[in-house]
Amino acid sequence: MKKEDTVKILDRVLDFSKSKGLFDCGIIVVGLSGGPDSVALLHILKGLRNCFDIECDIYALHCNHHLRPGVCDEEAGLVKELCRENYVELKVLDFDCRNFAQQNHISEETAGRVLRYEAFEQYARSLEESTGKTVRIAIAHHKDDIAETMMMNLFRGAGLEGLVNPKALTGRIIRPLLCLKKCELVDYLDTLGVGYAIDQTNLSTDGTRNTWRNDFLPKIGEFYHEDPAVPLARTYKLLCDDLDFINSMTGKAYASVRLDLYGHPFLSVPETVKLHPSMKSRVIRMLWYETFGDLIDFEELHLNDCCGLMEREARGEMILDMPFGRKAYRHEDVFAFSESGRIVETACVATDRKGYLTSPEAVNVKISLADLAENCQIDVQIPNSAYILKVRIIENEAELEYNNLLWFCPVNAIDGGEITFGNCKGSGTGFRIKKAGSSGSKELSRLMTDLKIPESARKQVLFFHKDGEVMWLPGFGHSVGFTNALSREKFIAGRQSGSDDSDALLKIVIERQ
Repeated sequence: MKKEDTVKILDRVLDFSKSKGLFDCGIIVVGLSGGPDSVALLHILKGLRNCFDIECDIYALHCNHHLRPGVCDEEAGLVKELCRENYVELKVLDFDCRNFAQQNHISEETAGRVLRYEAFEQYARSLEESTGKTVRIAIAHHKDDIAETMMMNLFRGAGLEGLVNPKALTGRIIRPLLCLKKCELVDYLDTLGVGYAIDQTNLSTDGTRNTWRNDFLPKIGEFYHEDPAVPLARTYKLLCDDLDFINSMTGKAYASVRLDLYGHPFLSVPETVKLHPSMKSRVIRMLWYETFGDLIDFEELHLNDCCGLMEREARGEMILDMPFGRKAYRHEDVFAFSESGRIVETACVATDRKGYLTSPEAVNVKISLADLAENCQIDVQIPNSAYILKVRIIENEAELEYNNLLWFCPVNAIDGGEITFGNCKGSGTGFRIKKAGSSGSKELSRLMTDLKIPESARKQVLFFHKDGEVMWLPGFGHSVGFTNALSREKFIAGRQSGSDDSDALLKIVIERQ
């Protein structure tokens, strides 16, 4: 390559990236391994920035996986020197990929990819918070990577998404070098005398990608007398157009079945199962991406499991294991994804949707009549929840109002002058509930089963209680007092018969923030 041809390389990357909107941001963070691909990417972007072809600030992030003793440290040193010479701010992170792989029962290659992309996202968010600028992550995939990935995924039985991978723009990830071949990147660096590291493991045939790169694709090229990357790139372009159209339709389908439950994305099961199988699988993928921000290792097997979970007869709460300890969650007619440690939170959202109140953590709030007499009204932020509890004593009927989160309780029903608002996680178990007008009581745990409250959320359901008896379970009912005009009439009738001779009431309101 002649030195003047290096300018043409910059122009090709600029034209390709502008056509895809890749540089519509304030900061570009280059994933810099030290190999020729990422070094070329950094040098090209810095060249475009120096020529004022782009206005983005250029940063770099290097992840040291410590999988090749000594070599990884040498690459980190090369990266540091490269960034120093080009006045690029560099962040270096160290990972124990081998230990992470063992803990999660995945390959070291997968572990490195997961840790890298998590680091990219965290760094991007921190930069956005500190600078106020939009951040994108530049990855050094090139045209040869398209050929290798297409063939690998084809023989895995992938659909369009697998064949059209990698893409120029995925979330905040950009790939400006998809318009160039590997040999062009190496020639570019050699012409300019820019040094880079060579990962010797890429030259072996160990691993699926290396086998395609170093063995299968070269043999296909010998047989057809053409570099396979060229016709595969043409196929890739045609499939891209098809996928873009399908994705535009998928977005509409996703919007039609998506439920926003208190800030958590769910799918409506009845509406989702009506979709065409192809559209249904894409909608499920979109939910996964919205929930976790990635599609790493979410494969056809997991899609089939999710579809099967939706198509089963609704029988309470159902949970399936997904990659990286994540979970697929269904309760009755709603479906969601969740981190393993947040299943209770997900179940609480499904419970709130049914009209009951929950807190993922323990709640045990004491309301004292003595405090009310002194302060007129008590406002309590319920710990670990989105609720505020407001309690006051009233004697004026003008203050009566009704909604599903309001309860009027006779003051003389609170023997001992104290009532508790909490859940089983904070207040223990063994509670019983007797609904006003009912002749018998029932164990609260049994009632929650009858009400089909998700099992994972039953200890989180909030209620008022005293001496082991539930006095008000929002969303279900109360044992004393009233919550609406009809129950007030029954309350008055009972009081006239001598069951209650006091006009003082506790007005208890629960407000969601």
